[in-house]
Amino acid sequence: MRTSRLAALLALFLLPLLLGVAGAAPGGAAVAAPSNQSGPATPAPEWDALFDRTSGWTGADGIYSIPLNGDERAGGANSSTTFWTFSDTFIGTVDSTDKRSADTVLVNNTMALLQGGSPNPASMQFVWGSDVAGKPAARVIPNTSASHWFWPNDGIALNGTIYLYSLRMQPGSDPTFPFQTVGVSLLSSPASSPQPFASYSQVDAPLYLPASRGAGDVTYGMAVLPNTSAAGAPRPDEYLYVYGVRNDRSKKLLVARVRPADITRFSEYRFWDGRTWVSSIRSAVAVTSRISSEFSVSPLADGRYILVFQLDGLSGNVAVRYGDSPVGPWGAPIVIYTCPEDTLTPNTYTYSAKAHPHLSQPGELLISYNVNTFDFNEHLNNADIYRPRFIRFRP
Repeated sequence: MRTSRLAALLALFLLPLLLGVAGAAPGGAAVAAPSNQSGPATPAPEWDALFDRTSGWTGADGIYSIPLNGDERAGGANSSTTFWTFSDTFIGTVDSTDKRSADTVLVNNTMALLQGGSPNPASMQFVWGSDVAGKPAARVIPNTSASHWFWPNDGIALNGTIYLYSLRMQPGSDPTFPFQTVGVSLLSSPASSPQPFASYSQVDAPLYLPASRGAGDVTYGMAVLPNTSAAGAPRPDEYLYVYGVRNDRSKKLLVARVRPADITRFSEYRFWDGRTWVSSIRSAVAVTSRISSEFSVSPLADGRYILVFQLDGLSGNVAVRYGDSPVGPWGAPIVIYTCPEDTLTPNTYTYSAKAHPHLSQPGELLISYNVNTFDFNEHLNNADIYRPRFIRFRP
């Protein structure tokens, strides 16, 4: 097993630099939401409270949610179980002054199950792995190398199986960025397991391209849109849309699609080249820019599609774009919320906004974003920083 703590600590310090740099970039000027400085979105404190914990799982980022019954419609979670994934996670205890215990451990990924669609702590079960000494460890670990680790991304439950796209990471030699993406894996596990991913399969997915000729590396699986009847999509074409990012200075959105039955047959994936769907991942073109590493694309009841993201990768601005199809064209970015935690301390920052449609109420979207800090001591002295926050937005 790799030296997980060191790489995870580095990730917490340097992740924002990989997520992007705010500033002017192609893709349209940001449009302020009309009503007030914070935009039309409003806080959802009851969902914040679900992740405000003082023992066991006490904070993470990389939050994704997947309905195990496959129903992505608003309110669909009421009759389902939601599977959650997280990236770097603190395991330990937190005292009454919000300080973490000395035996706190930082692991690369954890998971959870939520019964029903309400943020009831009694209905939430967090799980992680354990090492040979019985200490907390990552829930899923690559079988490619002892130096690799997983940062899980989005996925889908199909026919009793959870499929989860995950970034495969390793330490890097660059002194500024001492870790790097080396691939994308597709993980699978029975959806019926009471302990998610207690057993699982993993396969290298040809959904990664290294940086080349001045362009950043490419990773797919950062968001999944099931535009299918089974998912309750308003205008189903029976495809899964698997979204990617080209990690340029201004992050670019890429799109692939595949039939649900072919999710593990990578030769069946097709990539949007700006005009049609092609078999070569290298022919994919960006459909918009200024997005974040993590985001979401969801269908709306009126036939539009909504892209939710953190404007310019790393900023206090949660933004949306509207499109006419799963590939756009996408309108100008609209800032819907200014995250107050971005100025909690001089070192804090916010990132990776995304929607959770099946946990939303009809006519609105429940959206999460992450909070972090450049100063690792702040993680130890204020456990309130490193956990997801939630807002509601009416598209």
